[in-house]
Amino acid sequence: MTPWKKLSGGGQINLSREGYELKFLGKSYAKYLTSTETETVVVPDLDHNSQPENKNSENLYIVGDNLDALKHLLGSYAGQVKCIYIDPPYNTGSDGFVYNDDFGFTPAQLVDKIGLSEDEAERVLDLQGKSSHSAWLTFMYPRLQLAKELLADDGVIFISIDDNEQSNLKLLCDEVFGEQNYVAGFIIVRSEGGGLAKQAVIGHDYLPAYARDIDKFSPLGRPKDIRGRIVSKGGVEYWVETDWLRKEFGKYGTCPYEEIADYFGLEKKKEIDKGIANGVYVLVPKDGYSLVGRLRRVDEDTSKFYTVLKDFDGEGYAKYLNKLGVQDLQVLGLDSLFSFPKPVDLVKLAVQGATIRSKAQGDIILDFFSGSGTTADAVMQLNAEDGGNRKYIMVQLPEKIDSRKPAYQAGYRTIDEIGRERIRRAAAKIKEETDSDIDYGFRLYRLEEPSGQVLDQLERFDPAASESLFAGDYVSKFDLDGTPGHDTVLATWLVRDGYGLTTTANKVRLESYELDVCGDSGYVIDAGLTSDDVVALVRLVETGSVGLSRLVVFGYSVEFSVMHELKKNLAVLKSGKTVDVIERF
Repeated sequence: MTPWKKLSGGGQINLSREGYELKFLGKSYAKYLTSTETETVVVPDLDHNSQPENKNSENLYIVGDNLDALKHLLGSYAGQVKCIYIDPPYNTGSDGFVYNDDFGFTPAQLVDKIGLSEDEAERVLDLQGKSSHSAWLTFMYPRLQLAKELLADDGVIFISIDDNEQSNLKLLCDEVFGEQNYVAGFIIVRSEGGGLAKQAVIGHDYLPAYARDIDKFSPLGRPKDIRGRIVSKGGVEYWVETDWLRKEFGKYGTCPYEEIADYFGLEKKKEIDKGIANGVYVLVPKDGYSLVGRLRRVDEDTSKFYTVLKDFDGEGYAKYLNKLGVQDLQVLGLDSLFSFPKPVDLVKLAVQGATIRSKAQGDIILDFFSGSGTTADAVMQLNAEDGGNRKYIMVQLPEKIDSRKPAYQAGYRTIDEIGRERIRRAAAKIKEETDSDIDYGFRLYRLEEPSGQVLDQLERFDPAASESLFAGDYVSKFDLDGTPGHDTVLATWLVRDGYGLTTTANKVRLESYELDVCGDSGYVIDAGLTSDDVVALVRLVETGSVGLSRLVVFGYSVEFSVMHELKKNLAVLKSGKTVDVIERF
């Protein structure tokens, strides 16, 4: 047998359809996860959210699995997030990342739902607890897919990563976001020294950036290094650019104002004179002549990013070294409580780059691996510095802290506790130093899954037999973390229906029942709705006192006869208005 035949299996080659794609064990399952609904509910922390600094805040902190959080957020925030920054777990193969998502399926179910072979289904389930490339990609794929749906058309995502998964992440993001939407792969200097390195000193990390739609995306901007003259008009600072004529018209562009007509013609001089009269241009005296300067707002004029991020602080140190992230925590009195926090300056750079042109428009910044809370700190610092109105959404798994760690000794039991304390301390420091009028608080929510017993009882519920149920029986089953079931159900539905997690529903009195109303939606959650309440509701709708177009009803709380009456009366309104009745179980 020839060497070629040995390599080709004796000449028997199985030719199959091929194409360029990223393949890994668990990919089909990862895709399937993006389409499943979360079984968790959104539990507001009523005590925290009622505090003065938090009750009107538009910032969010969500404690729970980020896959569940992203699914909840889609109901209200799809297409609205301007910038996502994440620092996901690095897969070093020896520590840190292991795949811990709960599959919740048997091999037979995966065969049925996804079409895997039994052998492949077993291999997919075996990914749990592993730190392989396939396990990491299976973990990241659905989260990035959902993150894409949250991004605005002109939004961008930044992902911190190291060498271990950088190449795989690039392929994954090319597939999820589209290769054409790749903005750049930034290089970050993360460390210095390294005399004990085996092969080479690994002194950098990566920060790839992808746009949702590159055609609608404005290039990332950095504040321009202004070296020219600064003037103030109406409380706004402008810098005077005197070489713009040269840029637009070539070698004659440096000519004095007095000679413009000779070089460019009378029409161009009339145009420039009009700009001078309108305050767009100014005359700058020089050498007995006048140069035409163009006014450009300092806070809007930007420079493009350079892919090697090599900024230095006032003492000559690179701004993005890992040790500076530790120093950021030390300044807040949280020394040694968190491993490998990213420097605030790095996240500020990313967020500012994405929002520099729209900072006052309420851009939403999302971090669903929020860790020590660096992103929230960065957003508050930026708002204080430039008067912006950015809002943040932080998501963090309540990961338990090892009892041997300093954080545990300091009284912290889960990672999210450190993150929230960091945000509080950072807010206090910024307020003390700047006294800026910004949002220093945040609303707090936890994602919880009702017990299996509760879910079983709900599944066995028979609406026709509900006459025997007593008030609050089923709503109280959602009493979680000290929060009444009513508030849990309402928060879960509000974010599902597009009202977000910073909107407060109003109470509308019927006959003896209080209806929750948000926008054009009414919510019947607690038990106790009677025929008299139905009559009162119809009257309020008919007179326009309540502008409802939909009524969402917790089916477990309303007796069968009252539900029938409710549907019948709202279907035949004399005014011709339409109110859809939606039952949820």
